[in-house]
Amino acid sequence: MLYHDIVLTKVLLFDFLLTLYLKGERIVNIRNIELDQQAINTFSMEKVLTVTKLSEILKCSLITVHRRLKEWGTCTSYNRNGRYYTLYTTPAFNKDGIWQYHDIYFSKYGTLKNTVIALVKKSKKGLNHAELQEVIGLNPKCFLSRFNELPGIKKERYKNYIIYFSSDSKEYEVQKRNRFPPVPATGKLSTDAQAIIILVELIHHPQMSTSELAAQLQGKGHIIETGDILALFKEHEIDKKKLNMR
Repeated sequence: MLYHDIVLTKVLLFDFLLTLYLKGERIVNIRNIELDQQAINTFSMEKVLTVTKLSEILKCSLITVHRRLKEWGTCTSYNRNGRYYTLYTTPAFNKDGIWQYHDIYFSKYGTLKNTVIALVKKSKKGLNHAELQEVIGLNPKCFLSRFNELPGIKKERYKNYIIYFSSDSKEYEVQKRNRFPPVPATGKLSTDAQAIIILVELIHHPQMSTSELAAQLQGKGHIIETGDILALFKEHEIDKKKLNMR
């Protein structure tokens, strides 16, 4: 065989192998598209999937699965070790940004840490452990110790409770005031004369609330406030429920 024939044969062989490769690549691409659609359809039916399950559907490595999840746009569960994923379009988040599917929880804020931070900052009066658990469905004592810090959050101990507040000075003041509102003035302790006037009126109108009773007495010219009546009840340990008062 002449030299140029050998060269020509090698060129033709290379072209043939290249053609097979390109055809094979197109076949692989078509197969991937079909498997991608199968995975998305499975998401629609089952709502949540693990990477192991997706790897079986897509017939690919876990690295490729994570790449697909990033492309499709998915949420990761903040419990169950973050093993479960769902498409962004699936969750119907509640007013707190939480979606629960069976015993699996997802948050529109992403991670559990970010969720706690967001919930505390948007709360009206901060959150204690019991209130956090009611919202996120997990006992905070089981995971808060894992967080070295919660940026934007400060915690304070009140009696036997730990309360989390926003560290922003303005938000903190509002939350603290809502959590511990100023005690309304209850008026000076009633004099004997006031006590008699209040109790007589109470006997005649046992169905009245304290505010209505105060208004009734003021209408008769007495300078008696609701706080004066409350102070009288407190001083003498009067149970207004037993007196048929609202």
